[in-house]
Amino acid sequence: MDKEMNIDNDIFIALVEARPVLWDNTLDIFKGINATREAWSQVCYELNEDFKEMESKEKNESGTFA
Repeated sequence: MDKEMNIDNDIFIALVEARPVLWDNTLDIFKGINATREAWSQVCYELNEDFKEMESKEKNESGTFA
């Protein structure tokens, strides 16, 4: 990976907390892979504005889940 991402932990936590599908296992949607993938994609987009343009390999190398 050429570029290292520096992520503010407080921002990351807030982004995940705002998406219960990522952490609340009492929700039926928690088990839905599409919903969780979409939520992780949203988190990634907010952390890195270039995320949409990245190649799949780059996304995986940056530690993202989409």
